[in-house]
Amino acid sequence: MSSDQVNSQTEMETEARAEVEVEVEPEVLSRASVASSVEETAPSTSHSASGKSTEAPLTGCVVRIKSELQDIRKNPPPNCTADLHHGDLLHWTAGVNGPVGSVYEGGHFRLDIRFPASYPFRAPRIRFTTRIYHCNVDSRGAICLDVLGERWSPVMNVAKVLLSIYVLMSECNPDDPLVMCIADQYKTNRREHDKIARHWTKLFAMTKAQDKNREKDADQGNEQNQEENPMPGQQGN
Repeated sequence: MSSDQVNSQTEMETEARAEVEVEVEPEVLSRASVASSVEETAPSTSHSASGKSTEAPLTGCVVRIKSELQDIRKNPPPNCTADLHHGDLLHWTAGVNGPVGSVYEGGHFRLDIRFPASYPFRAPRIRFTTRIYHCNVDSRGAICLDVLGERWSPVMNVAKVLLSIYVLMSECNPDDPLVMCIADQYKTNRREHDKIARHWTKLFAMTKAQDKNREKDADQGNEQNQEENPMPGQQGN
């Protein structure tokens, strides 16, 4: 092969590589644009396991929660408060004052509220983050309340649930307890029950520092307070 032929072949290979690079570059840019578009739109749309979009239900959920938030800020239920937790629309922090004349009088009890994407067709998850001695509230703050279970309906809202919790604090339901030993004590030794409940109210619900410690314990699953202040039947004799 002559030198002229070699040079000609080299030039042809160079031109071919340049054409390939020109053709590939637009494809790479196109993929990058698609990836960027997906990232921008991802937060507003989610998909179920079947691949169907769940954007519409979530939008309805957001509209409903925004409406409730506006109402509860403008006209909060008596002895109750509620607002966003660190600006998260699906996560609220609420507070209920201990009813006057009850063993919780003088205390301020905080609650954590989480809304499912299907709200209001499913009830919110609500738990106490302030420790409370109550037969219908367990050590993790879970609440046994019919309106959060079988009696929940879309016509219910957070304000009504908070009022129901306030009523439950005024008068517990020992016939449907979460903590059986407290329910038994309530029925058989009311004086001792009330003494412990008032002590816990003073210890956990009457100072901000103690309330913050309780919230930290709840988030970390810390059961140290349970050991230091055992429920009836757990104390050593």
